[in-house]
Amino acid sequence: MTTSHPGGARSSIQVIDRSMALLRRIADGGPSGQSLGSLAQDVGLPASTARTLLSALVTHGLVRQTEPGRRYLLGPSFFELNRAYVDQSDLASVAAPLLHELWLATDETVHLSVLKDAQRVDISVLVSQQLLNVNPTRSHDLPAPPFRTAAGKVLFAGLDPDERRALVSSAPWRSTVTEDVAALEKLAKRIEHDGFATNFEEEAPGVCGVAAPVRDHSDRVVAAVCVGYPAVRRTPEHDETLRAAVVACASHLSALLGGRTDRR
Repeated sequence: MTTSHPGGARSSIQVIDRSMALLRRIADGGPSGQSLGSLAQDVGLPASTARTLLSALVTHGLVRQTEPGRRYLLGPSFFELNRAYVDQSDLASVAAPLLHELWLATDETVHLSVLKDAQRVDISVLVSQQLLNVNPTRSHDLPAPPFRTAAGKVLFAGLDPDERRALVSSAPWRSTVTEDVAALEKLAKRIEHDGFATNFEEEAPGVCGVAAPVRDHSDRVVAAVCVGYPAVRRTPEHDETLRAAVVACASHLSALLGGRTDRR
C-alpha cells in the first residue's frame, strides 16, 4: 500500500514520512479533529498501522484524543516546540516569506510593525515597485500617535485598557492628541471586533492603509501586518482585496507563532 505525503516531501525513513502525513491531515482537520478511519484512508495506511503510529504520537504529546468520540487533534507538544522555534528566530525572519508573498500578491507597500516606546516601529518594509507608492520609512519631524495609521491602530487596540490609558497620558506625543479616551476605547473595541484597521488619509494626505494583528501563543498582539497604498488607487474593490490579503497573511503568521486560528 502506498502512503500519501501531503506537500510531496519524502525522506528515507518511512515511519517518519507516515507520521508526518498523519500530523498534516490532523492539522487540516480543524477544531473537530479527525477520526482514525478518516486518517487511515486519507493517508493510505491500514487502520492498525495508523493506530500504532497515532498511539506513539499521543505518548509524545504531538497528538491528543477527544472524549467522547476518540477523535485526533494536534497535541500540546507543538506549542512547546513552536515557542522554542520563535525564541530561536527573529520575528522579521519568520515573517519574511509571508510578507514577500503579500507584496507580490498586492503590488503595494507591505510592512511589519511593532509598538515600541509609544510609537509604531517598522521592523520590515517592502516598498511597492509601482511608480506611485507609499514608503512608511520616511521619518516624522515629531513623535506621532500610533492610532493615526492602520498598523498603529492595530497595535494600540492590542493593548489592554489600562495600558492604552497609560500610553495616552504619558506618551511624548500626548500634547498633539485631540481624541478623547472614550473615543479611543471605542476605536480599540471596533478593531478587536473587526480583526483589522484602516487608515484613509488620516495621518497624511494621499496615504491609505489596512492592517491586521499578529498574535503569539499567549493570544497577545505582538505585531501588525500592513499594506499601504496611494489614495488615487483606492476603490471599494481594491480596499477589499487588500483587506482580505492582509488578514490572511496576519492569520498565517499568527499560526506560526502559536496564535489562535479561530478568530474572525
